[in-house]
Amino acid sequence: MSMGLDLGFNSRRIIACVRTSGPQSRADLARKLGVNPATVTRLTTAMVEGGILYEESDPGREGKKGFPAKVLKIEPTGLYSAGVYLDPDKIRTCVINAAGDIITNDEIEPADLTFESIMTAAGTRVRQQIGDCGLDDGRVAGCGVSYPGQYTENPSRVRRIQQFKDWPNISIERDLEPYFNMPVKHMNDAKAACLAELYHGVCTDVEDFCYIWLSYGIGGGAVVRGNPHLGRLKGAAEWGGLFPKTKPRPSGQDLFDTLAAAGNPIEKLSDIGDEHLGLPIVHDWRERAAQQIQWLCLVIARTFDPETIVVGGTMHPYILDGFIDHMMKGNGLGDDYEWSLPNIVRASRDDLPELGAAALPIHDVTNPTAYAGRASKGW
Repeated sequence: MSMGLDLGFNSRRIIACVRTSGPQSRADLARKLGVNPATVTRLTTAMVEGGILYEESDPGREGKKGFPAKVLKIEPTGLYSAGVYLDPDKIRTCVINAAGDIITNDEIEPADLTFESIMTAAGTRVRQQIGDCGLDDGRVAGCGVSYPGQYTENPSRVRRIQQFKDWPNISIERDLEPYFNMPVKHMNDAKAACLAELYHGVCTDVEDFCYIWLSYGIGGGAVVRGNPHLGRLKGAAEWGGLFPKTKPRPSGQDLFDTLAAAGNPIEKLSDIGDEHLGLPIVHDWRERAAQQIQWLCLVIARTFDPETIVVGGTMHPYILDGFIDHMMKGNGLGDDYEWSLPNIVRASRDDLPELGAAALPIHDVTNPTAYAGRASKGW
């Protein structure tokens, strides 16, 4: 499967403007983007004919004299994408359209945690879903894959978490694409979750925010001026590195170790239930971890100064909600933080971690920051 469209830099800017600001007339787009009106007309006409955008009468001009202006919108059926989220608990897959609507999704219990077994199951299910939906292959931007792990000096590789310790050293393009028979894009679980909040979640109208992702480990993402900020080696906002692994951390693995030391061993985050949450040792762990998350939010506020800090992940909602309550009901980020607090909110799409993975291929073919060609290129 491959994309038949090659959207140039200005075409991507147009799509980004329509996505973030809502339906736009061609005149508004030319003015906002500083692009010649004739160029905007040429590019938008091509995208309407190509099914990426569609136009309709401007409701704001109804009943007014003169030629009724038309506005451009993103055509939801113009692009599709598949997404795969992997962790030791489950394999989650989905197919979405350009608006982020989930056309179909599924959850599979992995037979085992070997790389070949998990990728075979994920690739087979994704291809089945695309076939069952009867999608035009030329409209499928590709498949996004996300799973836990920090990036290394080689940005095509990620470190393996403890539960995937027997996986081989993976080159994303070489080792993943054969399982899916289509272009594959990869982000680790935290940065994919951040992308989901940017495109389809609680931060669609927020230009500057940071995401704290709490799962088996600690990860995160940052968005600056409406675009993902990955850094030199995709290592920006990897908050876990601020907490030494030799000391207690606010991570799922640390909670496992705490429970095991108290004689209550578990292996998966999905195994945590009310019987664990009511234990005094878990209460103490959550109180300590909440203070660590408060400190992390202080560091983020002091360094990034974002409008919003999002807290999410695959930890139990009781734990995640408790971290936010700790800051909202206490003294915010500490006595020495005298400014108004950033908005500190719960993620709205962390119950669908596959959505962030699916957003990645569409981001890759439509977002101006992901454009690798010459900026003067038209279409």
